[in-house]
Parts: sequence; structure tokens; C-alpha cells
Amino acid sequence: MGSCHQIRMPGEWSSRIETTGGITLKKIIATAAAATFALGLVACNGTNEEAGEQADDVTEAQGEVLDAQSGVTEAQADLAEEKGDEATAEQLEDKADMQEDAADEM
Repeated sequence: MGSCHQIRMPGEWSSRIETTGGITLKKIIATAAAATFALGLVACNGTNEEAGEQADDVTEAQGEVLDAQSGVTEAQADLAEEKGDEATAEQLEDKADMQEDAADEM
């Protein structure tokens, strides 16, 4: 009989798959499992990267808020100075400087 038209019994195919294709199938499954694991890691890193960017955005926003607060405190110091309250004006100017420094560090 020719190899193309050969009739095989069901048991003959399973033993041939186990000895030849079985190893190949195991390699395919192992490769697919490794690829799935790698994709999972990439997805986690993407999530971590996104979370990191959000944290950076929050920190930047906090810095902008501190900078704005510094401007308000400076305005309060100017008002205190205009009223002749030098001690309060000095304290407010120091507070404004600390707020501005904290904003710059963010």
C-alpha cells in the first residue's frame, strides 16, 4: 500500500502521535504557556507604568497647589505689612517661602 492512501486503525494513530507528534505538541503547549506568562507580565508592567504616571500627575498637581498657596500667603503677608503688622507679615513671608520650596521639590 502507498503511504498516502494507507488505512490505519484508530489505535495506530494514537501510538504514532504519542511517539512523534506528542513531543511536538508538548513543545507547542510549553511555548504557548510561556507566551501567555510573558504577555501577563507585559500587561502587569503596563498597569504599573500607568499607575506610576498617575502618581507623577498627582505629585505635580500637589506641587501646583502648594505654589498657589504660596502666592496666597504672600498676598496675606503684603496685606499684613500694609496694615503695619510687621511681625505677622514676616511670619507669613517665611511660610510662603517654605510653601514655595516644598512646591519646587515636588
